[in-house]
Amino acid sequence: MKNLVLCTLLMFSPIVAMAQNSTHTPDAVANSEIKNEAEWKYYISANVGAIVSEVEIKDDEFLDFGMVTNLEFGAKYNHWRVALAWQNRAEVSELFQTLFGHTVSIGNSALRMNGYYDFISGEHFTMYIGAGLGGNWYDYTINEQYNNHKKSRDGLSFIAGANAGMIFSFWHLGIDIGFAVDYISYPEIVSYGPTFGLRYNF
Repeated sequence: MKNLVLCTLLMFSPIVAMAQNSTHTPDAVANSEIKNEAEWKYYISANVGAIVSEVEIKDDEFLDFGMVTNLEFGAKYNHWRVALAWQNRAEVSELFQTLFGHTVSIGNSALRMNGYYDFISGEHFTMYIGAGLGGNWYDYTINEQYNNHKKSRDGLSFIAGANAGMIFSFWHLGIDIGFAVDYISYPEIVSYGPTFGLRYNF
């Protein structure tokens, strides 16, 4: 009887071992990868852009050029991202405005919330679209050259924007190349241009 029980146990031992290893089947590995993908992941990024701006201030409408920088802290869940961003921009083309008899110096700093959807999200390559809203602190100075009269103003307005781009990732570091469009309510500015930046994934 003991020999029969022993033989039975030996016969079923491979089946028990297979059952124990079933958690390591491709389906189980895939489920584990999906679970890891669905966890919150955090990052910090910085980028700079060259912008063209259509500006309307007081009775003036003109085309301007400048630079914009962004610093962003974000979190990703699956294909979705949300981020808090600090943006600073400066219009730098006062030389072009001297033809109109005056120059306008404009500075804008904004704090905004951005949302993104990574519609392609791979280990080394991502493509995304995004949009954001926030508050904008502006200041500008108008210098009338014919009478040397200066007028300055500062205050709060709002900013909205949209962007799209792609990220090439290597280890924890990503290279972000994109295109952004922003709208500022006052002084009324519509700006657009390419952006280039770096992202660090924690």
